[in-house]
Amino acid sequence: MHNMDELAIKQIILYLNGKSLELKTAVPDNDDELSELKELYKKGLVKVRVIDASAGFIAHKNILQKLIDDLSGQHPFSEIIDRHIKSPGLLQICASNVWLRNTALSPEQFEKKVCQENLLLDSYKS
Repeated sequence: MHNMDELAIKQIILYLNGKSLELKTAVPDNDDELSELKELYKKGLVKVRVIDASAGFIAHKNILQKLIDDLSGQHPFSEIIDRHIKSPGLLQICASNVWLRNTALSPEQFEKKVCQENLLLDSYKS
């Protein structure tokens, strides 16, 4: 296997436990998930699984860095575009109250927000 970015074979885990918020990465559970993660990586995306909120989403590959920046601030709040093909939307995460909300977007809103988010997240490239 050639040298792939570490996130190509990991997913981001966001733990919401009522009083705190924790970010981690995890290796895939099986070969199917590994294939899915590699396919998403080729598209510049990562899989994010949210624990204790019955949710998950597909996001830009640099989203981990943005989440760390946003959620470690004075007023920890982050907005992310959920790029899941079947249910694109705007995801809002508030760490101080530990909640997550996903709002549906029209195709036009989705495309506009994806372009805006890509410009922001491309600045997180190392």
